[in-house]
Amino acid sequence: MIPGAPIAALEGVRARDSAGEAGRPRGSLFGAAAALGPGVHAVLGAPEDGTLALAEVLAGRAAPLAGRVLVGGREPYRSAATRARIGVLSIAPELPDGASVASCMAVALRARGAPASSAAALLDALGVAPLLARRRASLSFAEARVIELSLALGVPQPLLLCLVEPFADLAVPSPAPVRERLCALAAGGACVVLITSSAVDARALADRIHVLDRGVIARTEPGDGERLAVAPSPAAPGAAGPELELHVLVHERAPGAPGARALAAALARSPAVRAGAWEPGPAEASSTLRIRVADRDAAALALVDAAAQEDVALIAISSPAPSLHDVRAATALHLAAVRPRRPFGAPAGDGAAPLPGASPQAGAPPQGPVAVAAFDAPAADGSPHATETGRQHGG
Repeated sequence: MIPGAPIAALEGVRARDSAGEAGRPRGSLFGAAAALGPGVHAVLGAPEDGTLALAEVLAGRAAPLAGRVLVGGREPYRSAATRARIGVLSIAPELPDGASVASCMAVALRARGAPASSAAALLDALGVAPLLARRRASLSFAEARVIELSLALGVPQPLLLCLVEPFADLAVPSPAPVRERLCALAAGGACVVLITSSAVDARALADRIHVLDRGVIARTEPGDGERLAVAPSPAAPGAAGPELELHVLVHERAPGAPGARALAAALARSPAVRAGAWEPGPAEASSTLRIRVADRDAAALALVDAAAQEDVALIAISSPAPSLHDVRAATALHLAAVRPRRPFGAPAGDGAAPLPGASPQAGAPPQGPVAVAAFDAPAADGSPHATETGRQHGG
C-alpha cells in the first residue's frame, strides 16, 4: 500500500445487491466514486440508493459489475488476505456454522489465527458476555448482530470496517463501548465506514458524511452534519443564505412569569433570527421555541441576551438532525446547483458539467441521479432512529 493513498477506493463502480426477495436487488450503484482514508466515514442513504450494494463490494462479498473497488490497494473480492483484514457487519447477521455461540466464534477466530478463548473478551467489551453460553438457535436477530459486530471489531490489524446500521437492531446495554472502539480503530489508522439511513447516527461519530443518492455519492459534508439538509446559498448578491433550525427548551417557572412567549417577542427584534414559533410542553413546566437562523453563533448570542433581558430561564439549545427526506431534497438542489444550465440553443453536453457518476461521453445516457427537488412533507414517524433498513427486517 502506497503511503498517503486512500485505504478504500471506488472507481466508477456499478453494482447491485441481492438483498430483495429471491435474491432480487433492492438498490444499485451507478458509477460510484470515492476515496476514503483513515477515520470514520458515514455513508448516508437508503437501500434503494445502493447502500447494501456498496457494503457487499466493499466487504469483498461480491464483485462489481463494472469499475474497481480497492482496499489497501487490492481488490477485496479477489484477495483473501485483504478480506481477512476487513471487519463486516451485515444488514442480516451471517455467523459461522456452530451449535453454540462459543463454537460459532471459535470457527471465526481460528480462521484468523486467534485463540478461541478470546471470544469472551470480545463479547465482554460490549457488555454482552452472557451470550457466549447461549445456543445459536436461541439468539434473536439483534443478539446475532451483536455477535457479528464483536467479531468485526476484533479483526487483527484492520484495514477497513464496513458496518451496516451499527446502532440499529443491536442488543447492547449501551452504544458507548461501540463508539469508543470505532474511534480507537480509526485513530489507529483504520478506515471505518458506517452505512446508515439515520442522520443522527451519521452525525454522532463520523468525520465525513457521504450522501449516497440513487446510486452515486452525490455530496460530502463535515461530520457535524449541520448542512445535510441545507440547500446551496443563492448566488445573487444580498440574497438570503441557507437557514438552520434551533430548538430552545424554556423553563416556565409560574403562570404569568416570563417564558417562551416573552423570549420569542424579544428575538423577533433581533436580526440574527429570521423566524420563530413556540409551543407549550407537557404540564406547562416548559415550552419549546423553534427559530430559523443563518448564523448559529450569532443566534446563540442573541438568545443569551434576550433571555437575560426578559429574565427567562433556558434549559437547553439543540439543533435537530434532519430526516433522510430532508437530506434528499437538499441533495437534489445541490446537484442542480453544481450542474450549470445549458445555454439556450447550445448542443446537448455543452455548457453543463455532468452529474456525479454521469457518463463523460457527449450524448451518452446519464448514469447518475436526476436532480429533481421534492418538497412534500417528510413522514412523521417521530423517530430519527427508525432506519429504513431496520424497518425492512423488523428486528
